[in-house]
Amino acid sequence: MKLSIEQIYTSIGCNRIPEIVDWNSEGLVCFGASHAVVIYNTNQKEKDPHTVCHHHTSRVNSVKWLRKPQNESCTEFVSCSADKTAAIWTLCNGVWEVTGKLVGHTNGITCIYGLYTEGDDLILFTGSIDSTVKVWERIDGSTTLKQTISLNSGLCLTLHVHLLPVVNKPVLFCALDDHKIHVFAGDEEYHRVHTIIGHEDWVRGLDVLDVDDSSIMLASASQDTYIRLWCIQQHIQTQPTAEIRVEEKVFQAYEQNWSVKLEAVLAGHEGWVYGVQWHPYVIDQDTNRKQPVYRLLSSSLDKTLIVWEPEAGGDRGEGGAWVERVRVGEVGGNGLGFYGSRFGPNGTSFMGHGYNGSFHIWNLSEESGQWQPSVVCGGHFGSVEDARWEPQGRYLVSVSTDQTTRLHAPWGRPGHQPEWHEIARPQVHGYDLASLAIVDATTFVSAAEEKVIRVFRAPHNFLQNYRNIVGEALVDEANANIAEGASVPSLGLSNKAVFSEGPGDDDDGYFVPANLTEPPTEESLMQNTLWPETHKLYGHGYEVHALAATADVLASACRATTAAHAAVLLWDTTSWQQIQELVSHQLTVTQLEFSPDSQRLVSVSRDRRWTLYQRRQGSKLFDVVATTDKTNGVHTRIIWCCAWAIDSTMFGTGSRDGKVCLWSKTNNKTDSSIGEYGLVGSPLEVNISVTAIAFAPVESESKIIAIGFETGKIRIYGFSETWSLLREMDNSAAHHLTVSRLAFRPRRLEATRLEATRLEATRLELASCGADHFLRIHAITVTR
Repeated sequence: MKLSIEQIYTSIGCNRIPEIVDWNSEGLVCFGASHAVVIYNTNQKEKDPHTVCHHHTSRVNSVKWLRKPQNESCTEFVSCSADKTAAIWTLCNGVWEVTGKLVGHTNGITCIYGLYTEGDDLILFTGSIDSTVKVWERIDGSTTLKQTISLNSGLCLTLHVHLLPVVNKPVLFCALDDHKIHVFAGDEEYHRVHTIIGHEDWVRGLDVLDVDDSSIMLASASQDTYIRLWCIQQHIQTQPTAEIRVEEKVFQAYEQNWSVKLEAVLAGHEGWVYGVQWHPYVIDQDTNRKQPVYRLLSSSLDKTLIVWEPEAGGDRGEGGAWVERVRVGEVGGNGLGFYGSRFGPNGTSFMGHGYNGSFHIWNLSEESGQWQPSVVCGGHFGSVEDARWEPQGRYLVSVSTDQTTRLHAPWGRPGHQPEWHEIARPQVHGYDLASLAIVDATTFVSAAEEKVIRVFRAPHNFLQNYRNIVGEALVDEANANIAEGASVPSLGLSNKAVFSEGPGDDDDGYFVPANLTEPPTEESLMQNTLWPETHKLYGHGYEVHALAATADVLASACRATTAAHAAVLLWDTTSWQQIQELVSHQLTVTQLEFSPDSQRLVSVSRDRRWTLYQRRQGSKLFDVVATTDKTNGVHTRIIWCCAWAIDSTMFGTGSRDGKVCLWSKTNNKTDSSIGEYGLVGSPLEVNISVTAIAFAPVESESKIIAIGFETGKIRIYGFSETWSLLREMDNSAAHHLTVSRLAFRPRRLEATRLEATRLEATRLELASCGADHFLRIHAITVTR
């Protein structure tokens, strides 16, 4: 048996900090996501555009492309992390590899910038919470620490490096927590040559533009809501005159005198301004030389991005004020603005990244001349706790500690391969979500850090848009009794059904139906794709932790330290009334799973035991038929996970003790607590905490089992009397923190019939989610 694995879908948001995203001239976006760096190819269609690069052991704080002046192609970037290190990444034979490690800071590194000097030689600057800025050099492929600049007790918030004109030497602009921009230069060692004073709050963004052969323009963005433009040029001594002039300061660097004067103050934002970027250079077709474009992009927590330009006829703003040419951003929703923004290739697009870890891209329409929002990838910005397939595998739903429930499905465009996207955000909650169960194609149940279980029903607008985007109908949409959409009232946690298009009692967040033919933008996802909440289920004494469902029964369990609170509650999915309480465990039930035939339910717990429940014939009630104890339990630590084989005859359990056990009914009935059930074969012992397990939906004697670990790796095993490792997915291919859930996509009936006649190759799809914020789908082709 051989396996080949292909990455189909990666759903991930960026870390919620400034300077975490950069976009190069080839359309590649690099960003930090938890502890990893992700390369997002905005030009790639039909295939997963993400490449995940894992190296750091803590949160990535900043990433920057390294740009060569003479060559627009970017083959290197740098990243820095809270793990006190920075890294140089190089594209080697199509694979991104770490070619330089910067180790020396005594605390987390918050900002980084690199500049090519000659050829592939680099000079890099890193700012850290340890109140230093370190200067690094890479010469002939070897990276060394050149200098440590002490900031005393100061903190570097952001830094930028640029080549001074005339002398062609680096100058470092460093924004500290004293509201000032400190300028460093020097041949042998960098020293402070000037301090730029003007802002009244922390400076959070810096960028520099070459103006001509002797001057540059520095843009600085601050939490005082203003952007200031500073002209720095070679100082020429002039005779005093009676004319009124802008005050200029003079400093010396590289044996030259330089003047600094305030060119303009841009006042348009109403919140903290976190990022500024000048428009990239353009090439003059006649002279083939680079010419600067005076266009500035800014991003703010006031939920807007602004493109600034000088008034027509003004050069560098002289003779005309700087005005905003474009203003875009979020309208409504629960976002808290933008942490940063970057221009795309050719300046015909730009991106903002938001407080919710989301991406927003606007493209310039050649026909209308307007900036239009476009389809963009995104994902959770907190630990993804659970992910479940719709019973027929038509879509995937995930829940996260970022307090959102997201629905993912393939975008089926005629003539194109399906392309997975988030197409709805049914729930935006006020508590961290913990678990999920899908009852049928239009109903799901979620649990959060609260005692309430919430039931959601798909509205008509979702069903309509699902059909338009995916290309098939979920159910008959003729049902007139379902809501059109949903909205969340002010200060509320419950999604309220909306039956008409107009505002209801709460005019601050009403639903606006939309007829979509492509995946919705972030703004639409937050506001217009909610599902109405139909029921609240009360019965647990503590926060609900685990859910599982069949078409007619929902099982739930909460955090517990006593047998009474650890009881599994059963609910009728028709009336949503509690119908049974199953008492067996002593501590929190960590996972619940119904068998595919809906006749059995297994629960696993922190008390190191599993319990099996059998459905009474013709009833929705269940009885305990087997449970482990100290004499037959095998597992010696918390049992984290469980799963059923497709034929419902075998289930597996995985534990913190590093063991995976398979259990099935035997012919030998014993007097022990497990009755007719017993261990199948020998346990798999891996000596790593097992946190997720899933059986492939293949009916054969040889089982294919996916196992997820606390380390973030995923292994695919074959089992036929003995265990055999078929493939391991490393931290870049799988996850770099704990795997929360694994789930194989249910296979359509026609695929199962085909498999019965032709067993040469089987295509499976495995969804995985983890504490690293990632939700991923991989295609696994099994060749027998």
